[in-house]
Amino acid sequence: MPNYRQIRQLRTRAICALVALPVALAACSQERVQIVHPPATLTQCDDEPVPPSLPARDQQAERDTLTLSYILDLRSAYGSCRAAVDGVRAWSEALD
Repeated sequence: MPNYRQIRQLRTRAICALVALPVALAACSQERVQIVHPPATLTQCDDEPVPPSLPARDQQAERDTLTLSYILDLRSAYGSCRAAVDGVRAWSEALD
Protein backbone atom coordinates (compact mmCIF):
# COMPACT_ATOMS: atom_id res chain seq x y z
CA MET A 1 0.00 0.00 0.00
CA PRO A 2 1.49 3.40 -0.98
CA ASN A 3 2.28 5.74 1.83
CA TYR A 4 1.41 9.42 2.05
CA ARG A 5 4.74 10.56 0.60
CA GLN A 6 4.40 8.37 -2.49
CA ILE A 7 0.84 9.56 -3.08
CA ARG A 8 1.96 13.15 -2.78
CA GLN A 9 4.81 12.64 -5.26
CA LEU A 10 2.47 10.92 -7.69
CA ARG A 11 -0.05 13.73 -7.38
CA THR A 12 2.66 16.35 -7.98
CA ARG A 13 3.84 14.51 -11.11
CA ALA A 14 0.29 14.23 -12.40
CA ILE A 15 -0.32 17.95 -11.91
CA CYS A 16 2.92 18.81 -13.70
CA ALA A 17 1.98 16.50 -16.58
CA LEU A 18 -1.49 18.05 -16.83
CA VAL A 19 0.04 21.53 -16.96
CA ALA A 20 2.73 20.61 -19.51
CA LEU A 21 0.48 18.55 -21.80
CA PRO A 22 -1.65 21.41 -23.22
CA VAL A 23 1.46 23.51 -23.77
CA ALA A 24 3.14 20.67 -25.64
CA LEU A 25 0.05 19.90 -27.71
CA ALA A 26 -0.48 23.55 -28.61
CA ALA A 27 2.91 23.62 -30.29
CA CYS A 28 2.05 20.67 -32.56
CA SER A 29 0.17 22.67 -35.13
CA GLN A 30 1.00 25.98 -36.75
CA GLU A 31 -2.46 26.29 -38.28
CA ARG A 32 -4.89 28.58 -36.53
CA VAL A 33 -8.61 28.01 -36.47
CA GLN A 34 -10.34 30.71 -38.46
CA ILE A 35 -13.71 31.87 -37.24
CA VAL A 36 -16.13 32.27 -40.10
CA HIS A 37 -19.04 34.64 -39.64
CA PRO A 38 -22.13 34.61 -41.83
CA PRO A 39 -22.50 37.54 -44.20
CA ALA A 40 -24.21 40.53 -42.56
CA THR A 41 -26.94 40.53 -45.21
CA LEU A 42 -28.01 37.08 -44.02
CA THR A 43 -28.29 38.04 -40.38
CA GLN A 44 -30.54 41.08 -40.73
CA CYS A 45 -34.22 41.31 -41.50
CA ASP A 46 -36.28 44.18 -42.79
CA ASP A 47 -38.12 46.14 -40.12
CA GLU A 48 -41.77 45.45 -39.55
CA PRO A 49 -43.86 48.11 -41.26
CA VAL A 50 -45.80 50.60 -39.18
CA PRO A 51 -49.57 49.98 -39.27
CA PRO A 52 -51.41 52.65 -41.23
CA SER A 53 -53.71 55.14 -39.58
CA LEU A 54 -56.99 54.32 -41.26
CA PRO A 55 -59.55 56.90 -42.34
CA ALA A 56 -63.18 56.77 -41.26
CA ARG A 57 -65.37 53.84 -42.31
CA ASP A 58 -67.16 55.92 -44.93
CA GLN A 59 -63.91 55.87 -46.98
CA GLN A 60 -63.78 52.10 -47.34
CA ALA A 61 -61.83 52.08 -50.61
CA GLU A 62 -59.03 54.12 -49.04
CA ARG A 63 -59.03 51.84 -45.97
CA ASP A 64 -58.78 48.77 -48.18
CA THR A 65 -55.90 50.26 -50.16
CA LEU A 66 -53.96 51.14 -47.01
CA THR A 67 -54.65 47.74 -45.45
CA LEU A 68 -53.55 45.90 -48.58
CA SER A 69 -50.35 47.94 -48.77
CA TYR A 70 -49.64 47.16 -45.09
CA ILE A 71 -50.25 43.43 -45.57
CA LEU A 72 -47.99 43.34 -48.62
CA ASP A 73 -45.25 45.15 -46.68
CA LEU A 74 -45.60 42.59 -43.86
CA ARG A 75 -45.29 39.72 -46.35
CA SER A 76 -42.26 41.36 -47.89
CA ALA A 77 -40.55 41.74 -44.50
CA TYR A 78 -41.34 38.11 -43.68
CA GLY A 79 -40.04 36.94 -47.06
CA SER A 80 -36.82 38.89 -46.60
CA CYS A 81 -36.22 37.39 -43.17
CA ARG A 82 -37.14 33.89 -44.34
CA ALA A 83 -34.71 34.20 -47.25
CA ALA A 84 -31.96 35.29 -44.83
CA VAL A 85 -32.60 32.32 -42.55
CA ASP A 86 -32.62 29.92 -45.50
CA GLY A 87 -29.40 31.48 -46.76
CA VAL A 88 -27.65 31.03 -43.40
CA ARG A 89 -28.87 27.41 -43.27
CA ALA A 90 -27.59 26.65 -46.78
CA TRP A 91 -24.29 28.36 -46.02
CA SER A 92 -23.77 26.42 -42.79
CA GLU A 93 -24.72 23.11 -44.44
CA ALA A 94 -22.13 23.79 -47.16
CA LEU A 95 -19.45 24.02 -44.43
CA ASP A 96 -20.14 20.46 -43.24
